[in-house]
Amino acid sequence: MAGLVLCGGHSVRFGRDKALWTVGGEPLVVRAARRLSEVTDPVLLASGTPGQLGPNLGWLEVADELPDAVSDAGPLAGLAAGLASSPHDLMAAVAVDMPFASPTLLRLLADLHRSEDAVVPVTARGREPLHAVYATSALPAIRRALAEGRFALRSMLDGLSVREVREDEWRMADAGGRFAINLNRAEDAAALE
Repeated sequence: MAGLVLCGGHSVRFGRDKALWTVGGEPLVVRAARRLSEVTDPVLLASGTPGQLGPNLGWLEVADELPDAVSDAGPLAGLAAGLASSPHDLMAAVAVDMPFASPTLLRLLADLHRSEDAVVPVTARGREPLHAVYATSALPAIRRALAEGRFALRSMLDGLSVREVREDEWRMADAGGRFAINLNRAEDAAALE
């Protein structure tokens, strides 16, 4: 299974590039890639535009797949780029602002995969598409959503065959549900320290 860190956002609410924000002594992008590397190979960085996070971080960066005349399609464009670059049928994807991405849970999601386009945990907030496992079979539907200007990941899932993993299943891999914590503002990140 390949891994993908979705790290190409503009971090508007955060106030600065959150991929480079340090938590636990390491930038979030490095933390996410390191955690993914426990269960995936290779790990790819969907940084939007390769090089925008600085010189070589040690992982291959992939440029967002954007339809003509679209400047920012959000994480969906990064997901498309990752799937198109994946050497494996399965790819674990996590958002860079999820400091507790769970390698154990990602392995569980992969193990639960049969023939679905995606295996996605469900929390009280709903589906968690930014901490999920995707199959390359999802790529045509993702590209279609991009071409039609439908960039919301949660609604894009409606066009896929999805295996939802409920809390009673994923709790064995992440008892506290910390995998779903995300940092939207600098205050969120500061509270972790």
